[in-house]
Amino acid sequence: MAVESKPLFRPEAIRPVVESVVLMPASTQPRVKLGKWAALLSTAAADKKKETELLPDYLRDVFVELLGYTGPADGGPVYTLKREALVQVDGKYADAALGRFGAAGDTIMVAVEGKGPRDPLDRPFAGRKRSAVEQAALYALQLRADWYVVTNLKEIRLYHKGHDTAHYERFEMGTLAADEAELRRFVAILGAARVAPDTGVNHLDMLFVESKKIGRALTADYYREYRQLREQTFAALCQHNPQRPPRELLALTQKILDRVLFIAFGEDRGLLPRDTIADAYKHRDRYTRRPIWENFRGLFDAVNEGKPDLGIDQYNGGLYKPDPAVDLLTVPDAVCEGFKRLADYEYGKPGSGSATYIDVDILGHIFEQSITDLEETQTQLAAGADADAAGPSKRKREGAFYTPEFITGYIVAETLGPVLRDRFETLRAAHQLAAKRSKKAKALDDPRVFDADMLDTTARNLLVGFWRDWANGLETVRIVDPSCGSGAFLIEAFDQMFAHYREAEGYLQALGSGSNLFEPQRTILTHNLFGMDLNGAAVEIARLSCWIKTAARGKLLTALDRNIIEGNSVVAPAADVSPRDHWRATFPDVFAAGGFDVVIGNPPYVRQEWIKGDKPYLQRHYRAYDGVADLYVYFYELGLNVLRPGGRLGYIVTNKWMKAGYGEALRQLYAEAAWLETVVDLGHNKQIFPDADVFPCILTARKPDAGPAPESARVCVIPREQFRVDDLSRQIRAEGVSVPRSRFGADPWNLEPRGVADLMAKLKAVGLTLREFAGVSPLYGVKTGCNEAFVVDTPTRDRLVNEHPSSAAVLKKYLRGQDVDRWRSEWAGQWMIFARRGIDINQFPAVKRHLEAYRIQLEPKPKDWAGKEWPGRKPGAYKWYELQDPVEYWQAFGNPKLVYQVIQYHPSYALDVAGMLGNDKTFFLPTADLYLLGVLNSPAMWWHNWRALVHLKDEALSPMGYLVEQTPIPRPTADQRAAVEAAVGQLVERTRERQTGRAAVVDWLRAEFGVEKPSQKLQDPAGLDSDEFTAEVKKGRKKGLTVADVKRLRDEFEASVRPLQRLTREADALEHRISDTVNAAFGLTPAEVKLMWDTAPPRMPVQRPITG
Repeated sequence: MAVESKPLFRPEAIRPVVESVVLMPASTQPRVKLGKWAALLSTAAADKKKETELLPDYLRDVFVELLGYTGPADGGPVYTLKREALVQVDGKYADAALGRFGAAGDTIMVAVEGKGPRDPLDRPFAGRKRSAVEQAALYALQLRADWYVVTNLKEIRLYHKGHDTAHYERFEMGTLAADEAELRRFVAILGAARVAPDTGVNHLDMLFVESKKIGRALTADYYREYRQLREQTFAALCQHNPQRPPRELLALTQKILDRVLFIAFGEDRGLLPRDTIADAYKHRDRYTRRPIWENFRGLFDAVNEGKPDLGIDQYNGGLYKPDPAVDLLTVPDAVCEGFKRLADYEYGKPGSGSATYIDVDILGHIFEQSITDLEETQTQLAAGADADAAGPSKRKREGAFYTPEFITGYIVAETLGPVLRDRFETLRAAHQLAAKRSKKAKALDDPRVFDADMLDTTARNLLVGFWRDWANGLETVRIVDPSCGSGAFLIEAFDQMFAHYREAEGYLQALGSGSNLFEPQRTILTHNLFGMDLNGAAVEIARLSCWIKTAARGKLLTALDRNIIEGNSVVAPAADVSPRDHWRATFPDVFAAGGFDVVIGNPPYVRQEWIKGDKPYLQRHYRAYDGVADLYVYFYELGLNVLRPGGRLGYIVTNKWMKAGYGEALRQLYAEAAWLETVVDLGHNKQIFPDADVFPCILTARKPDAGPAPESARVCVIPREQFRVDDLSRQIRAEGVSVPRSRFGADPWNLEPRGVADLMAKLKAVGLTLREFAGVSPLYGVKTGCNEAFVVDTPTRDRLVNEHPSSAAVLKKYLRGQDVDRWRSEWAGQWMIFARRGIDINQFPAVKRHLEAYRIQLEPKPKDWAGKEWPGRKPGAYKWYELQDPVEYWQAFGNPKLVYQVIQYHPSYALDVAGMLGNDKTFFLPTADLYLLGVLNSPAMWWHNWRALVHLKDEALSPMGYLVEQTPIPRPTADQRAAVEAAVGQLVERTRERQTGRAAVVDWLRAEFGVEKPSQKLQDPAGLDSDEFTAEVKKGRKKGLTVADVKRLRDEFEASVRPLQRLTREADALEHRISDTVNAAFGLTPAEVKLMWDTAPPRMPVQRPITG
């Protein structure tokens, strides 16, 4: 059973490093020893030796002498290879670690685990409970290493802890000894000079990042050409086949490209002769001129039926089934030339070295984007010339987005994994029970743990019988994606199922039971995987994804028309047919066995407005129905409906239903008819669906069966800033908490850990509401209706005052939301013309002249306006020169007050004593209570507000007036009030000094060094050291720095930035003093303070204090 690994690095990323490597001559001792190792390991004698006999010399000869690592005895203050590395897992130690080790401390880059030559690496061996790869991954985790190497001496593999174990770089000893190019690649990737350099970072990290960057660029380039070819082909078909409807021609365009793409893939993977497409394009009849298209029609027939004289095997499977609609097309030669260009890319096996290698991940993105583009074209065709008439594209209406591999991998593992574990244990127990009279039944305590050399015939037969039954039982696992799209979840499910088939075969081989007992690729497609999608183009592309995944030389493509089908998953064709009966009729064999074992997917994000026609059916057949529920709600219920008892469901979808009113019935359904297992709330996370403005969450659940119901579910809330793409599974395991299932009912779900609700309740019970405490309510900033006219800079303000002194009376300092900082706002030199209702504009002639230049934009819209678009402001009882909205509380702006932002990304409340006006992106409290200001800026209050305020895009908070009024403010003792007021007063002054100092540094850099656009780091230089400060200045200049320049910068750093750093430290100490005092005013215990920090949201205003 062949297994294809996926490389970690793109060949383009590795190539420059490989080309820079100069190998030592073949006659040198390390190269000679490499040859000897290859020779030894190719013999049967090596298999009889244990790792303890071989590994010490192997590490010395390969890692020290060949790759250049050093040990502690090699001299020097730093060495780079450490044996028996530091951390214990299952009573074992990592065999070695690569990094930098010495008196200054240890930095581990790579964990190394070595095994004997017979170890298969991918599965447990010789009585161990874990495979070598699993063991090494745990070592890497414990050692905090991002990389790990696993070797059985015959091969060396390099893994990254954030990738699944199908991705690795592999080096075989025999090849390294015989092939200089492969040896050069080995030394380039794992050489000590680059993995553990004297200065700089581990180059493996850079290769990893660069490979991802190259992959993204290649995806964009490839799709640009692929899309252009589709557009050109479609346009040509429309031109040359005017009698055919454009919608039909669009579908045929995609079908032809699917055929061409499979052949391009096949010729690079050895399924078809090389240059098959190029030959079809170049072939010409010497006597009869005919279209090149006829060659391609013949090629399609050859692939469908097989043509041995051309070396073409039969593949069929439905993709090349004769289709008169395709055969009767007129296709110009120019289009066929595009087919050849598409085939010029490299679709070969990973590690082919091509700069244009298109891997399966790239194809996944291409396929999903193809669906989107096709539907946009279909929308335009349906609307004719007016594309807007058809509304958003079908894909947008269907809400489909490509699900990245790290999400599909997690969801499939968390659903398929438990199903298989349950089945494995049931089968194991049954086999052990049947063998209970045998003294060897103990061999079935754990069928994965045995030493084949130590087994007698009875134990061996028991294990063989178990693994044969397990392999056969895998065929009965049924997995479905009810909104399969281009097949991302199905491909992931294929990979994970394949790993289980491979495991079974590996154990049978180890037990001497032979190999190739089954054909897993075909079995998985015909027995394990199922899918449905409303979009026919998506279904065809999903099938193509599966064919590309599984095609093998000389074997027919698997027919998928009964497994992956076009259809409406949630609405049956007839109104009186239930969804389950609809699915039963579609997949009768599955439901004869009770239903699906696993339901997975990314249900479409479709707003309820687009499913109005389906609502009568949905109301009749779904318990979760709500008149304003979006489509995904019904996929949640459908998933439970089609599962068998004990089956698992895993979806990624928006988190809105967990709290929204329209989700109440669904929440009740899941409380009664499902056992929640995990809920992962990912917040407003753009890393998952970059093109969608959604708040995704992952949910897995079990359909109740006869077993005991779990008491709790695993819950993990991951704010966007803390999300780890390459380590999601471990992050969820480490940061998740157990929450009683009793908390998940019809009411909005609370995903917080135990104690958080109690702490929230305590804050509210101890404190008074802000309105009660301060006797004030929040007031809104000024909305002008046309800032272009009413907001001016300082030079314009001075000009207006010079033109007429009366202007000064209506020109007020103006504060924007972005100007509000913690403690004290930094005025940006802007002014507002405060022309409130009732102003006599004629008393301010200069201001009137200024506003008249904007008269058209300032005019209020008449109530009887019947035109299409009004160029001015909204209707209202205001004059053209007045502010749009009345500001009855305008006098309060002139008094000391506390200002804050309408959209809060950070906890920023500030004291304003300058009487500034705020814009409509600010609120203010008409009080100058410094104690209140301290509470509002405290960590405790940000912790509370994260849970009490509305969350906006990008995880910002919305401190709406009524919510702020209810904010709990603790009643202080006299000493507590005095302590907070004193600290706040000092912080306001320190903030002023820091703002002035930062501005002075930036101004000096602009004047002396020409830094016109200082970086974010230079705008707050206190966070830099002297070298970093100099480097940032260099980046911002068009020319380099002289020695004198560097000295001036270092002198200025000491003179101006060092004092800013001192102010920052002083401010930090004051912040912590306020935090401690506010915590005390709330009466928080040490355990409650710890809980607050354990559950702290992103962007807490100060760092967690260091304790004990």
